[in-house]
Amino acid sequence: MSKYDDLFDATAPDDSPFADKAALDPLADPPTIHARDDQERELATILNGVQEGYLPPTVSIYGPPGTGKTLTTRRVCREFAARHDRVAVEYVNLKECQTLFSAANEILAAVGGEKQGAYAGLDGVFEAIWDALEAYPEWTVLLLDEIDHVQYDANYDPSDFFYRLLRGEGRLQRGIDLSVWLVSNELLEVDLRLDSRVESAMSDEAVCFPPYDGEELEAILEPRLERAFREGAVPDGVLADGVREAARRWGDARKALTLFRQAGEYAADDGRQRLTTECLEATLETTERAAIIDRLCNLPANHFVVLTGITAWNDATGLKQPVSTGEIYDYLHQDGYPEELQLGTRTIQTLVTDLETMGLVETWIDSRGDSGRVKQIETTFEPRWVREAIDPYAADSTYLDTVFER
Repeated sequence: MSKYDDLFDATAPDDSPFADKAALDPLADPPTIHARDDQERELATILNGVQEGYLPPTVSIYGPPGTGKTLTTRRVCREFAARHDRVAVEYVNLKECQTLFSAANEILAAVGGEKQGAYAGLDGVFEAIWDALEAYPEWTVLLLDEIDHVQYDANYDPSDFFYRLLRGEGRLQRGIDLSVWLVSNELLEVDLRLDSRVESAMSDEAVCFPPYDGEELEAILEPRLERAFREGAVPDGVLADGVREAARRWGDARKALTLFRQAGEYAADDGRQRLTTECLEATLETTERAAIIDRLCNLPANHFVVLTGITAWNDATGLKQPVSTGEIYDYLHQDGYPEELQLGTRTIQTLVTDLETMGLVETWIDSRGDSGRVKQIETTFEPRWVREAIDPYAADSTYLDTVFER
């Protein structure tokens, strides 16, 4: 026997509580969609507009991560298209697109066209998109996921992109009926700095996917947990505790699945055949940290920039919280900071209100006697997690890359 035989034997599952861990894969599509009946009905009502000769130019699908937006929308649209020959559905995930040109090329590839070289420019790519769509049925529904990642780049801005997509001359000349469905991860409007002509074209239907409550999460989790764990491995009390904490902290089905998977792995490593509340508690902080960092990485740029000011480092004392609006302003106006990110006081105040609405910060008024009253701001989570999110956020943000290159 080699050392690897010993290694694999030592790490092999022994009396594991798991029966089929793959059932907890947060990216796997479940056979049944739970707790989204209202949203399915809204989507179906919009789609049935084709019976009356109309689909809205845009539909906004929005809500926090892990609330079933993509799963529900794709499934309802595809089931509808399967029953109506006049309708085609194409799905494009824009998260990996580093430029608006690459985003347009992804759309082109999805509709069966050949990706264009940089020489074609954005106009050339859209001409190829319209050429491909001419062979499509009467109506095309284009699902654009991770729309939050569409940002400025060195050559184009989102207004250029969306104007061509929604009102492109080539599309109008060909009479192409296209309904663009925009999937966004945040409860606030996407920070795209669109001009008024594009905003007016994007103010059609909207479907909100709110966070799941405890009852909804339990309906989603129970069939997955039954498959994932051996009988009796998840006592009713542990299930109830995990569902309650997942609903209170995130309302995110993917994070809830991850929580129970990690709790099961903790139990297995500890030689337990059943999960306990201790197993959940031991993994909650790890799951919470990952959930917060993932959420921070999906914020619009200005909101993230203000959070870095709220969690700024002081050379003398280290991390300082709480902070005032004035201290955030001073941080964003320090020497060498990019001019585009030097936000004004009123903008900072608005963004802080947004962050508070999203549950990422809390504020209160502190009386300073003769000095007056000062609004205090601090994060609702471990502030050092913002520092951990800076590198992955910057690496994924074309807008910030462009700003700092200048």
